[in-house]
Amino acid sequence: MSEERVILSERPEDLKKAVEWGREQQKKILNDKGERLADALMEKMTPLILQRNTSK
Repeated sequence: MSEERVILSERPEDLKKAVEWGREQQKKILNDKGERLADALMEKMTPLILQRNTSK
């Protein structure tokens, strides 16, 4: 298994790019997690909603 190593430059513009990249990755991860949670919730709630609406 190969290991990736990242050596950060000490130049402020490179550090800023690395931080921005990290923030973008975090947003993507949180968005994906939110979408998965919403999908799971809809999957569980849809039968209940349909059942309630058809019993009226």
